[in-house]
This record gives sequence, structure tokens and C-alpha cells, in this order.
Amino acid sequence: MSATGANAPIGGVDTAKGKAQDFLNAPDATVEYQKTERLNLGEYYVFGTGEGQVYVNARTGGVIERATFDSARKDCRDVRLDRAAAEVTARAYAEEKYSGFAKKSMQLTRSDLVSHGDAGSEYSYIWREEISDVLTPNTVVVNLNPSTGEIVSYIGIQREIKCSLEPKLSRDEALKIAAGQFPGIRVTGATADLSVEYTRPDVQTLTWVITMRGEPEDHVLQGGLVVIDAQTGEVLMVSPYL
Repeated sequence: MSATGANAPIGGVDTAKGKAQDFLNAPDATVEYQKTERLNLGEYYVFGTGEGQVYVNARTGGVIERATFDSARKDCRDVRLDRAAAEVTARAYAEEKYSGFAKKSMQLTRSDLVSHGDAGSEYSYIWREEISDVLTPNTVVVNLNPSTGEIVSYIGIQREIKCSLEPKLSRDEALKIAAGQFPGIRVTGATADLSVEYTRPDVQTLTWVITMRGEPEDHVLQGGLVVIDAQTGEVLMVSPYL
């Protein structure tokens, strides 16, 4: 199981505003309430900062779970920072902002330089906590400007695990179900990971997340992403490559 800390409603918008200012390390920062938004992961107070947004979880003790910094996107067309240096910067920010980061089994699941065409590019680093070979919802995402090293955006999700981490569906059974979503596919490779996902608001489900690749047909790549309930075998999502 994974602990989260406080799980009680915070004292409303004013308290959440203070949490946002603390996160920004700027107690006098202009932070304006915009809306309350309900997502699968929870309910959030959303604040505008003049140069981005901050999402404060209305339940988990006022934890900041998302922040964007629009001004940091300037001058992001030139890549001056190498990947290793960018990762060091991203990891340091994750350790500063995400409670218990260094003590959890956080696995780096993505490390990319993402191009946005004429809008420039950004380094993206994603860590997920792994428990008993299962990826949990506990996730940290740090994106940064490849030219200046400034943080462009942050996501930090921390939840108690409330579903079983023992699948009833084996990996081979899941792969067979996934292949069935692409009739006629000649499989050349596949990955299958156990992952706890929020399939509905506040509902955690142990899933098999499968990426299936097949021989091209008429130069078109076959296969795609399939998400399967690891307890029931229900196909929850199919996303073909095309």
C-alpha cells in the first residue's frame, strides 16, 4: 500500500491560495481563483498566476498536483541543455516538490525531447512508483525548457492504493485478448505492464497496459495500445496506431 498523508478537505479557496503561493515560493505572488474542476483523479481548485496555472487538490491536504509556467516556454527552440543535465534538473525539482520522492521506488518511465514544431521543444521526464512490479498512479512529470533549463510544467500525483495488485488475468491471456482487437494482425512484438489506472472518478482498477506491434500492411503500421481489466478481462480501451 502507498500512503498519501492528509486526506481531509482543506479550508476552502483561501487556504488553497496560500498553498499555491507556498508552492511558488512567493507568498506575495498574484494568485487568482479561476474555477473548481472535477477530474477522474479528484477535485481541484484552479488558480491563475499571471504566467500559468496551479491546481490544488481540494482533498489531500491542499497538495499542488499540477503547475504550468507559460513564461518558461520562451526561447525554447534551441537545445542547449543535454539530456543528462536536463534530467538532473528535473529530478531535483521532483525531489523538492513531491513529498517522499527519494524514498519511493520511482521508476523513470519516459525521458524524451518532445518537439512542438514551430512552437519549439521541451524535455519531458516521467517517474512512476512501482510496487510489486505494478506501476501505481503515483506519478511525477517534469517538463523543462531545453534552452534555459526552466521548469515548464509539473505534475505530482500521490494516492493510497485501494485495489488489489494481484491480477487474475495472466500476461499471456492479456496478450491474446489484445491481439484479438486487431483482426489479422501478425504480431512482431508487444509490451505488457501491470498498472493501476483511474478508470472512473475515484475508481482504481488494476489493468494490463499492452502495446502491440504487427507487420505493416500496405506500408501501414499495425497494432496499437490496449488497456484490459486485469481482474475481469474486460477491454477498457483500444487505441490503434492509425
